Amino acid sequence: MLAIDIALLVGGGVLLVAAAFVVGGRIERRAKAQERRQLGARNAELEKQRLEESCTVCGESIDPKHDVFDSGRWWHKGCYREALR
Repeated sequence: MLAIDIALLVGGGVLLVAAAFVVGGRIERRAKAQERRQLGARNAELEKQRLEESCTVCGESIDPKHDVFDSGRWWHKGCYREALR
């Protein structure tokens, strides 16, 4: 009877460890998927911001410290002067 009790305890322990691995793997996959979604959202926001910060006339990126923001759009100083003429 002692051998049967030991075998049942070992079998129960093995099942417990296997269940822990399965649950842990699912939690890890969910965490990685959530991280990928957050990274994708951040990249999309940065790309949207980059596209919004381009010159209305020539389409090149602007420098907010030196360029002009007028009428809800960004302009290079030179492009802005040309557009006003």
